Amino acid sequence: AMDDESHPKTLYVGNLSRDVTEILILQLFTQIGPCKSCKMITEHTSNDPYCFVEFFEHRDAAAALAAMNGRKILGKEVKVNWATTPSSQKKDTSNHFHVFVGDLSPEITTEDVKAAFAPFGKISAHKNEIDKQTHKL
Repeated sequence: AMDDESHPKTLYVGNLSRDVTEILILQLFTQIGPCKSCKMITEHTSNDPYCFVEFFEHRDAAAALAAMNGRKILGKEVKVNWATTPSSQKKDTSNHFHVFVGDLSPEITTEDVKAAFAPFGKISAHKNEIDKQTHKL
């Protein structure tokens, strides 16, 4: 599957209403072309659910991207993009801990959260440095 990069078949569908189901997404997207699968990701409690829709044909996926991006599904305008392949996602191994942030207002994005926690990114690595700074204060 060497040409998967240039002819992607999987779409990222974001900004979903919490009432959207995989079945509903498949019903909508199969009107454009046969879908292989739909994978809903809902474990991020602070973010809206999103899903990945995989088509059998690149041209159907491309048509679905054009047709569905910005369309309202259950009252919310969905964002449709090409899904990035795992190989292009750089694994962040520096982070040994997970922070769960709840009750965020809807306009706060993942980037905002990352930015907010960025100063603490090296806590585990430089524990003693931080201790020294604390004593100086």
